[in-house]
Amino acid sequence: MIMREEISVLLDRLMKKFRVPGAQLSLYHDGELHELALGVEESAAGRPVTPRSRFAFGSVSKIFTAALLMQLVEDGDIDLDAPIAEHLPPHDSSRHSVASATPRQLLSHTAGLRSDHEGGPLRSPSLRRYAASLLSLEHINPPGTAFSYANTGYALAAYLVEAVTAQDWWQTLESYLLLPNELDLAFVYDARDPDARPDLVSGHTVDVRSGAVEPVEFYVEPPLVPAGGLAGSATDLVRFACASMNRADAAAEIDIADIDVLREMGRAVPVADPFGLADGWGAGWALHLAGDRFWYGHDGTLDGGTCNLRIDPEGATALALTTNATTGVQLWEELVAGLRDLEIDVGHYSQPTLRGEVAQPSADITGRYVNGDLSVDITPQDQDSFRFTVANGLSGQMRVTPELSFSVTVGDLGGMSFAGRFLVDPVDNKTVTAMQYNGRALRRTGLAVRSTA
Repeated sequence: MIMREEISVLLDRLMKKFRVPGAQLSLYHDGELHELALGVEESAAGRPVTPRSRFAFGSVSKIFTAALLMQLVEDGDIDLDAPIAEHLPPHDSSRHSVASATPRQLLSHTAGLRSDHEGGPLRSPSLRRYAASLLSLEHINPPGTAFSYANTGYALAAYLVEAVTAQDWWQTLESYLLLPNELDLAFVYDARDPDARPDLVSGHTVDVRSGAVEPVEFYVEPPLVPAGGLAGSATDLVRFACASMNRADAAAEIDIADIDVLREMGRAVPVADPFGLADGWGAGWALHLAGDRFWYGHDGTLDGGTCNLRIDPEGATALALTTNATTGVQLWEELVAGLRDLEIDVGHYSQPTLRGEVAQPSADITGRYVNGDLSVDITPQDQDSFRFTVANGLSGQMRVTPELSFSVTVGDLGGMSFAGRFLVDPVDNKTVTAMQYNGRALRRTGLAVRSTA
């Protein structure tokens, strides 16, 4: 039995603890929908959050692009396991071996694409131009050989939609998926009306140490809207998720595609080992272990907002949380633990803990690691620790085990920690060739970096 009042008290307490101005929690369980809406849409204005308030989804937007492709799969317009080159114009498909990647690989982050790609095409709303630029770049891994989380893959998937339907992704998503199912979603950026400003809550940056809360506007680069530019309510997310449930009463409420086709979004891809991010990955859904089975899910952040979605496809539970603060990340972690205390066990990936004693690693790890525009410098800091510094300025202390797993603690994010690991050459196990963290794979370059010690 759902204890609505206890959940409301839990959410309210955590919002105060992490200074989150506003949040929604929507829970479908045993045939009933429970909605909570607490706080305000913008800290200065004070307009209360309602169940219909629109929050930025961030990367949770990807599941809608994936579902759109599943509709095309059901119609026979796309084969999940055929090269995308079959649907691209000849000029585009001949550009690069990435064109041999399949839609399933794009959606499961196993197509070998770099995580992000900046430059001129990023400022253009044209998915065709952005896709052409992507297809001219060197891949991180050969398609189908490894997992590396890539926003670019969803931009390319959206361009694939345009190539197949002969209309833009915005129009196709709206007419194929959103309007027929009465999903009240908005685009943070709409290429059809670039000056439009949708009615959204405000994001907020939160300084954990000082307690300062500052409003910020949501922003996403035009060609990355399919990867992170949708907004809506927690209930919109739960209604969407219920379409993948076995329960007939839940799935009947919304019509996306045949249940067997939708399940491809959650069927584990063998090479998708998203270390530091999830327990597995399908063609759209991340996989999170709870008890003896996997839950589908996805998490997202965007300019002062966070979003989390989980669904038990074999049971009868779906849960979504939206917040308008950077500290929504920490709130979610404690919410999951609090719900477990209330006997609601939500599928959740726990960051790996360091195995073995923290000491000098068994191989040299210092240097620069790169994935497209993402770069990380590893420099010695003291006898048993190193400095982990991202090119955007994010920095933290890194502690490494002899087995080359590591954890990083970032003081500017309230002491938040994440885990990762270094990978060695399969022939020479004393030579580190790559790093994995937060689901990204970064190659080690020959560039030396200056120590911060």
